[in-house]
Amino acid sequence: MALDFNQINKDKNLFAVDGLPLITIYDDNFFVRNDYDVLSVGQRNYLINYFEKLGFKQQSGKVLSDGKINIHLPAPNSNLAVSSFSEALLNNDLTQYYCVTPTLFAETLFHQTLQKDYLTVLKTLRKLVKKCPYNIEWLRDVSYRSPIEEITVKSYSDLTAYQKFIIDKRYKSKKAL
Repeated sequence: MALDFNQINKDKNLFAVDGLPLITIYDDNFFVRNDYDVLSVGQRNYLINYFEKLGFKQQSGKVLSDGKINIHLPAPNSNLAVSSFSEALLNNDLTQYYCVTPTLFAETLFHQTLQKDYLTVLKTLRKLVKKCPYNIEWLRDVSYRSPIEEITVKSYSDLTAYQKFIIDKRYKSKKAL
């Protein structure tokens, strides 16, 4: 049994896509380059409450479970400008899911471009931006000398302009969780 991503995507603050074991949550619409890329207390509480309504119970500070599916709330990386990306985030195991920041979600999508069509992934990145803006500049910076450096640089101007448009249109007055 897998999570129902259609149901998750009906929530105004949550975003998920088929093929990745990830759920992300709206963070904010204002970013600075030196942000920590971590789920805030408000985001964690929102996720815990959401999944408890679906029958999940908190097993620890980092795991929710319904007995068949585990949802992980990863511990934050306390270092500035360090990626938390892991290959496990690309493995579509229908029993293990990860709640991540929009920026880590985007980073994982960029890693998918190494195996998938760039335009397909770019469309998914735009869907992410439309629901959960992310720290595009920070991701470009931490991608330096990584396998996704070229693609983050290539898409930077397009995604930055699109995100600015979306924030001005939809999120100007939306507050962080």
